[in-house]
Amino acid sequence: MPVNQMPRPSRRLPVGWAIALSFDVLATVLTALVLCAVGLLLPGITEDHGPATEPTSPRALAFFLAALALVSSLGGTAVLLARAGTARSRTLGLCLSAVRLGLIVFSAAAFVVYGVVTVELA
Repeated sequence: MPVNQMPRPSRRLPVGWAIALSFDVLATVLTALVLCAVGLLLPGITEDHGPATEPTSPRALAFFLAALALVSSLGGTAVLLARAGTARSRTLGLCLSAVRLGLIVFSAAAFVVYGVVTVELA
């Protein structure tokens, strides 16, 4: 390295963001797996048994599409962070990850609260 040239700043993530991203990956993959499992079990739950050649139900398809959207957004975040040539694309990837993680946590908490309220009132 020439003497007059400054070293490039490190593109490493702060520890807090790295931990948030790892929780985001785990939560996203687990949520996608749960959505796929619900999509597989939904026809049996709703007793919507159709011929084996037809789609099981439109609701089950919605669960599979939601799982696909989650995994796709995870892939988009990975691309944004891996190819972060600018601070703007890196910030966009981190914000996408934070919003997705927040939505997953909020949805899970709302589901638990709904279950508690309906069980307590029943």
